[in-house]
Amino acid sequence: MKEKNSYRKLFTKHLSYWFLTVFIIHIFSRNTSLTERFYARTLYPVVAVVNRWLAQWFPFSIGDLLYFWGISYLLYQIIQLFIQIKKPKNQLEKISVFLLKTIWIFYLSWGFNYFRQPLSNRLNLSLKKYDMSMLLQVTDSLIARSNRLQIILSDNDSTAVVIPYGLEHILQKAPKGYQTIQSITRLNYRVPCIKPSLFSKQISYMGVSGYLNPFTGEAQINRLYPKVFLPDIVSHEIAHQLGYAPENEANFLGYLAATHHPDPYFNYSGNINALYYFLIELKKADPELFKKYLKKINKGILKNFREANEFSKKYRFPINFSSGYDAYLKLNKQKSGIRSYNEMVRLVIAYELKDQL
Repeated sequence: MKEKNSYRKLFTKHLSYWFLTVFIIHIFSRNTSLTERFYARTLYPVVAVVNRWLAQWFPFSIGDLLYFWGISYLLYQIIQLFIQIKKPKNQLEKISVFLLKTIWIFYLSWGFNYFRQPLSNRLNLSLKKYDMSMLLQVTDSLIARSNRLQIILSDNDSTAVVIPYGLEHILQKAPKGYQTIQSITRLNYRVPCIKPSLFSKQISYMGVSGYLNPFTGEAQINRLYPKVFLPDIVSHEIAHQLGYAPENEANFLGYLAATHHPDPYFNYSGNINALYYFLIELKKADPELFKKYLKKINKGILKNFREANEFSKKYRFPINFSSGYDAYLKLNKQKSGIRSYNEMVRLVIAYELKDQL
């Protein structure tokens, strides 16, 4: 009888903790002004700078080691739960406490940024539904800029662009792009902390080119990914560090930072990444017109695109990890899930055609 009462008390206590956690997250998720005022512009900037300042002292990714420890600990407790199946109380409590702490640290360190006000509000961009003429106008502009840069960087229109310096140099140069667009975005990126992922090979099989560790504030880059795309990828991850969680907003800020960067290789990377997303939208809207537009693009750019495609084929894995990330994004109020990456097209059109909208 005492044991039953003990289990009942444990269940009631932890249920109340979980209910409180879900309730608070729900309140913030439904009130963007509350999140913006009390978290995104007050608490988070301090937490982010402190986390990055602490993490920068380590030459390797402490966030990756933290992931490894956390997953190992959770798996160990689950195994112990099955071993001690007749008296699972201690293991259940340990698992519940670990998950609750992880959730709270995640949201306080970074996760509440999913519920802040849209970036378009900050930049005064009108996100009206675009039509085909707008899509084609900006696509033409991206092709023209990409073609021009490709010829400058390769001396002809048929050679793929190759960045002549290494990943460490890319990581060091990336913050300069955000300094350049500070007058546009009013964002101040302090205490850079960008590192190659310790698990680059593993995340390659998951289709991941970069990610932010929300617990340590480190931006992690897949060192194996085709280098020509890395300047834009790094710029994307910095946007997450600055508190812009939605993928479409991080994609857009990454585009702005890369295309305004004084380094032409960053400009090229930002333009062809944006062009890639615009071509996807064009293919969905009009497959025949898409084929015509491909002929406008320099062969050297298409070779760079082929690099990314061949990389994906090389690291293709039978399990589709994107469905898990899609569910994660939807759980955090990103209705489009994994498709939100492509929604940067609306932001780019709104920015490029600002005077016309």
